[in-house]
Amino acid sequence: MSNSRAAFSFVRLLPCALGLLLSAACTCPPLVESYETPRETLALWQARLCRDDAQGEYACLAASFQRAMQGFQTYHVARAALVEEDPFAAWVFERADLDDAIIETGYGPDADSAWIVLGRGNDRLTVMFEREPYVTVRWADGSSQTRRQKLPLDKLFDRRKDYPWLGIERPPVPADRLHELRAVLLEPRWKISNLAGLATGSARNSPQVIP
Repeated sequence: MSNSRAAFSFVRLLPCALGLLLSAACTCPPLVESYETPRETLALWQARLCRDDAQGEYACLAASFQRAMQGFQTYHVARAALVEEDPFAAWVFERADLDDAIIETGYGPDADSAWIVLGRGNDRLTVMFEREPYVTVRWADGSSQTRRQKLPLDKLFDRRKDYPWLGIERPPVPADRLHELRAVLLEPRWKISNLAGLATGSARNSPQVIP
C-alpha cells in the first residue's frame, strides 16, 4: 500500500472508543451530499465518518481547518484521540440523528461563519463552520468539474470602472468543448472550520454570541 493510501486508511473509530467494532448491522445516518446549511454539512461529515469514507470526511473541512491540521494524517490522529478520549464525542457522533443533541446554533455578523453546539447534560461539543465559494462547470454529458476558490465570497466581487466585477478561478474549459458547456455555477458551501477545538484549541472554540 502506498504512503498516500495508508494516510487515508480509516480506523473504525466510534465503536473503538466504546470497545466495539462496527458491523454490517450498524446503522449509519443517510448520506445526502449537501453543503447548503451547517446542519447538512455536519450530517454529511457524520455519515462519511460512519462509512469509513476518509477522503469524503476530510472534504467536509474548510481549507483553513485543513491548513491548521497540516494535512489529513494529523487531523485523523487528533480526531481519533478526541473520540477515544471523550465519551460524549463518541456518543454524539455515533447517533443516527443529531437533531436531538443540538442545543444551540448561531451565525456570525457577516453570515459567513456559524456554529452548532451539541450537548447532553453538562457535556458540550462545538462545531464551527465557514462559507467557502466554489465554481462548478457542467457539461452536456452530465459530468461536472468543481474548483474551490482561494478568496472568500465577498472578496470575489469587485468594482471596475462603472460595473461590478467577479473574479473566479474556474476549472479549465477547452475551446473545442465550448459547445458542450451547459453552466458555470458559483455556489457557497458550508464547511467545518473547527471541530471541538481541534483547529485552534478548545479555549478558543466557544461560540461568541452576537448581540
